[in-house]
Amino acid sequence: MVSSLNRGFVIFAVLCAASWTTAVFATSCREAAHALNQRLQPKIDEAELANMLDVLNESRNTQLPGKFVTKRQAQQSGWRPGRDLWNVPALRFKSIGGDHFGNREGRLPRGDWREADLNYRGGHRGAKRLLFSREGLRRVTVDHYQTFVEVPPCR
Repeated sequence: MVSSLNRGFVIFAVLCAASWTTAVFATSCREAAHALNQRLQPKIDEAELANMLDVLNESRNTQLPGKFVTKRQAQQSGWRPGRDLWNVPALRFKSIGGDHFGNREGRLPRGDWREADLNYRGGHRGAKRLLFSREGLRRVTVDHYQTFVEVPPCR
């Protein structure tokens, strides 16, 4: 039987843990992107990543910012893989994102992963990607899926 003193201590401990957890995960997506970028080489566009994380949070990990189109959408607009996306007038300033990532090598936890280009500025798509899952897991790769860095939760 738990005494009222012990019960009070347990409740206090739970409340403290909840407060601590909130404090730990209360970092803004802008701050999270900045902290992550300090660990990456080459660097990424922090503002772009922060915006992507904000939109993912707002949509419960189902949508990217409006500048992203899937490969299928891009192809329907006239783009061909390996070509410059921005050479298609309807896709000027767009980026590829939202397609399924197979995780065939098993380097990521199991889940339904999606991917989105980072730092696309026309021309070749480059090696930088954000990978995200509906469960809220997020990783960045700057070396075309060779290594992944976890993106901390943000608000």
